[in-house]
Amino acid sequence: MFTQLLTTAAALLLIGSGPVHADYIRWAKLVRTVDNSTEVGGNSWGTVIVSVQGTSGRVTGMVCDDYVNEITADFLCRAAGFEHGLEYWGNNWNSYGNRISSSVWYQRYNGAFALDSLRCPTDSQQLEDCTHNTVGYHDCSWGEGVVLKCRTEARGVELDNMDVQMVKGNGVLSSNGTVVLNGTQSSGLVCAKGVDQKTAEVLCNEAGYEYLVGYNATKYVGSSNKLSCDTMRDRDISVIADDLDCPSNSTDLEDCSAAMASGECDADDALWLSCTNEESWELANLTLGYNEAGNYTGSELETGNDYGTVLVTLRNTRTGEEKTGFAPYTTSSYTRSSMCYMIGNTNRYPSYRRTGQISDKAGTKVSDGFIEENEMEFVLSYFWCPGRYQKLSTCYYKLASDDYNPGNDNAMWLNC
Repeated sequence: MFTQLLTTAAALLLIGSGPVHADYIRWAKLVRTVDNSTEVGGNSWGTVIVSVQGTSGRVTGMVCDDYVNEITADFLCRAAGFEHGLEYWGNNWNSYGNRISSSVWYQRYNGAFALDSLRCPTDSQQLEDCTHNTVGYHDCSWGEGVVLKCRTEARGVELDNMDVQMVKGNGVLSSNGTVVLNGTQSSGLVCAKGVDQKTAEVLCNEAGYEYLVGYNATKYVGSSNKLSCDTMRDRDISVIADDLDCPSNSTDLEDCSAAMASGECDADDALWLSCTNEESWELANLTLGYNEAGNYTGSELETGNDYGTVLVTLRNTRTGEEKTGFAPYTTSSYTRSSMCYMIGNTNRYPSYRRTGQISDKAGTKVSDGFIEENEMEFVLSYFWCPGRYQKLSTCYYKLASDDYNPGNDNAMWLNC
């Protein structure tokens, strides 16, 4: 059994966060052909396929078994995202079902070997610690491809102290864009597969935003709103994390987990995120309210009758929070008849006043004392319906700004 282990920091270097001038492994995975079906990634046993960035370009293919020993096989298992290696063979020496077939190798990887004569010392942390032929050059055949059996516990991505950014275009930071994780040892993209709303919300919070607007894979997003392929190529940005998951009680990224990228998720499958600090409110309800003079508690407010001060309830579409307040006085007969229709009354010409024109003693409006005691205020600065008997969803409105205050006397009052 192989026992060589990496620290988290060292393990991260395996995917190529080292100097760009050195040869490095972009990703590694184990591939096998079972019943004419090819299983790529997610296996702890199979022919190792590596994508290697060399000085003359990138080559994806098998590793030749020349000079490979237990230590080198252990290094390759760790590069593929496992704790360490258990056993290794060549394609010729392993049974069908635990290796890639010759035909699939030619079809999928053009019959290529990425590495030959690979020899790694016991303290190897990245490819430049090893010796090998020039990337892509070899004298091997399919039967000499290395087959690995690795320990099944996959290595995770160290998320502590990772910064989260949304980037688009040629690297512009934005409230929406391709998600980039930036750490001291590794930087790159996140695979969108498996990311849920809670995880997306945590990422927004880590990026400095209060609310999630939306999330998706970048292939479903317009080119102007995501990181460009040229920028990713020039800066050597690739997917570094799969299966990012934040439990329901997560408060920051340190509470989350992610696996090292297997190579199956490319730039088109990377996570895109849109966040904001702006609250979003929608009309939830309209009713008429009143209270007896001198009764100032919330339980003393009566609603649901045909007369009273117009009360509008808004709902925050991001948090579900609700708040109730006033709508401004209006002279629009369409709007007034629609307000009555919303409470179940079809009076075309209801009586209407400014609330200040109605006496507190009448007990037919929300009194000044109740307003002051419960700190009620205007939630709309404009409300208009385009015809009689309109539904709430068909009317137009404008949210009241923090400094909007026409005075409580100018709240709308109706008798339907």
